[in-house]
Amino acid sequence: MEEGGMRNLALSIVAIGVLLGLAPGSAAHAAVAPRKLVLTLVREPTVRVLMFHQVSNHPIEPKIGIGTPWMAPQRFNDLLHALAQRGYHFITMQSAVAFLSGRLPVARLPRRSVTLTFDDGYRSAWTEATPILRRYHASATMFFEGHATGSIPGRLDDADLHAMARSGIWSLQSHGFAGHSDLLVGPHGKLSPYWYANLQWLSREHRFETIAEFERRVQDDLLHFRHAFEPITGARIDLFAYPSGEYGQNAALPRGANPQTNTQAGHSNAPNLTPSIFRALKNAGFVAAFSVYDPGHVQFASRSDDLYALPRIGFSAKASVAQDLRSMDSLESKGIEFPEIEDGQFTAVAPIALGGNHLYAASTVQPLIYLLDRNGRRVGAFREPALERGRTGEPAAIGALAFERNHLWVAQQAVVGGRAAPVLSEFSVLRGAPPRIESRRTLPADMSWLVGIAWLDGNLYGIDDGGEIFDVLRGRRVGELVQSASYQSGRFAGLVAGDGALIAYDRRMHRILLVTPRGTIRATGALRGDVRSLAMEGDELFVSRWDTARHMFRIYTMGTAKI
Repeated sequence: MEEGGMRNLALSIVAIGVLLGLAPGSAAHAAVAPRKLVLTLVREPTVRVLMFHQVSNHPIEPKIGIGTPWMAPQRFNDLLHALAQRGYHFITMQSAVAFLSGRLPVARLPRRSVTLTFDDGYRSAWTEATPILRRYHASATMFFEGHATGSIPGRLDDADLHAMARSGIWSLQSHGFAGHSDLLVGPHGKLSPYWYANLQWLSREHRFETIAEFERRVQDDLLHFRHAFEPITGARIDLFAYPSGEYGQNAALPRGANPQTNTQAGHSNAPNLTPSIFRALKNAGFVAAFSVYDPGHVQFASRSDDLYALPRIGFSAKASVAQDLRSMDSLESKGIEFPEIEDGQFTAVAPIALGGNHLYAASTVQPLIYLLDRNGRRVGAFREPALERGRTGEPAAIGALAFERNHLWVAQQAVVGGRAAPVLSEFSVLRGAPPRIESRRTLPADMSWLVGIAWLDGNLYGIDDGGEIFDVLRGRRVGELVQSASYQSGRFAGLVAGDGALIAYDRRMHRILLVTPRGTIRATGALRGDVRSLAMEGDELFVSRWDTARHMFRIYTMGTAKI
């Protein structure tokens, strides 16, 4: 799929023009075969932080909440055996945090590094997992709940903690003293298990606590844990794992909002609590904190992540070891799974566009625009009512995005058998703020199925899935990706401009194509995977892919092969 020996794309395209004697959009000389494009996947050093809970054939508390994750001892053994056989290296949590914080050089991080974590403080993890960990020369970190220690059957007690701390296997860290305790979050007795991600309702005063009071409550809980358990463990406790992975990252669900179409699940009853939680952790002496992955944020931990929101990958009894390995394989790249609604319903994000320091990504079904950083991590999400106009009862059908001079252009497809027409909308965007609608126009019927739009030389070009190319703003067809003896065209997706040419993807032939607006192919390159959208800057190609296991964002460098 990818090869080495590359040149900068700008030089590549200039060389193509010189060799062919052609300008973009001019007729091709039939005797000249297309050049070869080369794509190389951009990888970044990562640590695979894996999360477990119980290791038992007879799990306790199996019906709490949505179900307590557990794993049979034999399956835990089989998973560690498979990881070791495939070249994964088990590293300590101390090494992982040293790397993620920049204190451990990349050269000293083993390839395919893995660190193992356990949540809640189940005794079975200590009794059943320890001999398996020894077998594979692995260590683990236990994030345990303070209030449950020694008070709930099947949980760790002080004697267990003392033995674990001296085992040479375990690092003992905080899951909070309150942990998964319920919190009063409303005036009518409503309780929430997200103790660290909600404002508390103060019944005697008939009000919610202030942000300052919230921050102080969380900090006091963190300090209470440290003061209670550091004398027992004999070591500093300075790492935290958020119960249920909740750290205020979900804004409050507005009254009457439908969680099926809203980008937030409402796990918090107030917006913007995350900075306060991070401050409380820092003030309590914690150096890093771990989440559970958000839906759509499945990824390995890297230096691109905030030290107080490091991601982990969870495992349960339902999947097989083979499924676990396939899931991890799909994440072995720079970039992450695309966002989805937090209640677990995937919104089929595909179209992307690069704008300044951000990437914009859109749902293909809902009127949702996501703001991502350049590594694919989500920064924000906006629901755009303008994209629902004239589409009552029909999907948003967003087919393509393009960004130009602080303006985001959104192409919506027609609907098969429906009444919705193809539409082009223009939004103004300033410094990552929510897009603001500027214009909206209905497109001609022959542009009903645009799968990519891109600006080139002051013109907005579009391509449909059959390979026809359009001047979108002028409303006319200008070219078509042609078949020749050297290339048989297929079904297309994505369009981006790169140094005076257009770049598209052939989904049927699994080829990246460098073309003129008339459709003449200048260069081709192999890229396997179900690519749906493209963005580009310099020689970096940002790719939206619908892989079998996950819908992924990936980055490649692109050039041409040496002659």
